[in-house]
Amino acid sequence: MTINEKDLPEFKEKISTAIEILLWELADMMGHVSIRTPDGEHFLMRHLRPPEDPNIPEDDVVAFDLEGRKVFGKRAAGGKGSEIYFHTYPYKRSKDVGSVIHCHPPLTIALAAVGQKIIPLNHRHKFTEVPIVPWIYGSLPEHGEIATKAMADNCAVVIEGHGAVVTGETLEEACVNMVQLEQAAKMILLAGPLGKVKTVSPEAIKTFRSLVEVRQTVSGHALAEWRYWESQIKKGQRWTKI
Repeated sequence: MTINEKDLPEFKEKISTAIEILLWELADMMGHVSIRTPDGEHFLMRHLRPPEDPNIPEDDVVAFDLEGRKVFGKRAAGGKGSEIYFHTYPYKRSKDVGSVIHCHPPLTIALAAVGQKIIPLNHRHKFTEVPIVPWIYGSLPEHGEIATKAMADNCAVVIEGHGAVVTGETLEEACVNMVQLEQAAKMILLAGPLGKVKTVSPEAIKTFRSLVEVRQTVSGHALAEWRYWESQIKKGQRWTKI
């Protein structure tokens, strides 16, 4: 595996920040965050919940190849009961996928339970209408294939009775995409009783992206959000949630 040990602290710190953000925004301690390594052929993954074994450090990351074979790491991973294929299939599908997050945002799951798809409600949302697939767990190759195929060119897929899988070109973008998915679910639940919830128009999104190309990319907006959350975490503070 072509990853230098000296790079691990930087990866660990970034993954830890993502986990702090997700735990605060989603109020869920199940799932995992992964990031592709510089060689493109492996990824590092960490669970949101701390390890039960006191001999394993909380920030321990597990490295895998793109077939889901463990390369290093103390925490048991892979095999029966794991959700590894939610990570391997998106990475194999596209080299543009630099990070995958799987977790269980509760309001997103609630909408899926009634067949309500999440739609983009503002021009910064990277996802389009998010597909919903029947319950799968992620421990079998076909589960990863189903989720990734349904995701297609979107950055997210919702799984009935389980959770969501979200991707990004970077870990920062994947984290923001997951948070925005759950925020959109909250907004739909708040607005739904008042009338039909309408998506932001494709024309508005196209216009916004053409305008921000002059100064920064849409991914740059995700990075700005990430940097704000990161700064709050470093100060030991939290931000207002919807």
